[in-house]
Amino acid sequence: MQGVLMKDIKKVSLPHKVTQTAYKINQSLSNDLKEFDIAPEQRAILEVIDNNNKVSQNELSQYLKKDKTTVSRTLDVIERKGYITRKYTKEDKRIKFITLTSFGKDVLNKTEEILNLFRKKTIANLSEEEITIFYDLLEKLLLNIERSDDK
Repeated sequence: MQGVLMKDIKKVSLPHKVTQTAYKINQSLSNDLKEFDIAPEQRAILEVIDNNNKVSQNELSQYLKKDKTTVSRTLDVIERKGYITRKYTKEDKRIKFITLTSFGKDVLNKTEEILNLFRKKTIANLSEEEITIFYDLLEKLLLNIERSDDK
């Protein structure tokens, strides 16, 4: 990095820092959820389904910003665990709607407190203003990436 000023290092390594942070968040939350045999990505899907009653695989992919294959594999796993059901729509047999089972809802409820504690721990020393600014900055980064991907 010869020739790069110290103040520029933070700009250059921002994507790396975001990736490191996301990895650490996932690793820590995975550890917290281990006793419930559910990964953070799986729980996130259950939460989206619960908040929307039923959802299609395509809607999940778009909301989670994950490719359809990854979402499909995760759905296969949580379906085998008995957390969800997938049913074709009457109108279009190509579209499957995903709903939570009572067991999936139970797991979601049992892990809610763990997630709330994790969220509090994650933002413990941040002010409301810092949280808002950070969230807005992440949204801008995401938008920048999406715009550059569309070109």
